Amino acid sequence: NWYASLKGTGETNLTLRAFNANSNLPQIFEANDKWNILRADAVGDEFGVQYLFKTGGNEYQRLEEMRGTKGKFIVPVNYPQAFDVSDPASNRYISTAELKHWELAPYNLAYLHNAGIEFCITASGLEDKGQLLENIKTAVENGLPSNIALAALTTRPAQYLNAQTRVGSILAGYDANLV
Repeated sequence: NWYASLKGTGETNLTLRAFNANSNLPQIFEANDKWNILRADAVGDEFGVQYLFKTGGNEYQRLEEMRGTKGKFIVPVNYPQAFDVSDPASNRYISTAELKHWELAPYNLAYLHNAGIEFCITASGLEDKGQLLENIKTAVENGLPSNIALAALTTRPAQYLNAQTRVGSILAGYDANLV
């Protein structure tokens, strides 16, 4: 705002100029954790910005607070791998919180949906992007309605990016991007 008010004074800052030129675009805050989402929301509240939050997959742990952000989420489906519990001596290094997250992470999308929190799905964080469909099937098996899963992959991302007139559906005149 300060830089925008300096028009015609001779001050030039290319970074701030670009920031102001793009301020009308959707703003994504990569938070990657439930606590960082709450911190980012506080920053957005201070500056009057409603962010899209790229999350870490543990939002189910604080659903009321997540709903309170009034934000829309971009949620990865990179579930934790099962722990190797073959060595009893090393099992003590696996915390109960880690085990609980392993158990509940596949329910995250269903919990978000049931709490009335809007989200779209991303393959971000998956080492093998071929796991995306498998992990979405896991989410559906764990309570996410299949029509919501489809919307979270297609129409919702287009809406969040204000691009629904070009992408997000298979219609005449739309870009043929099915990824």
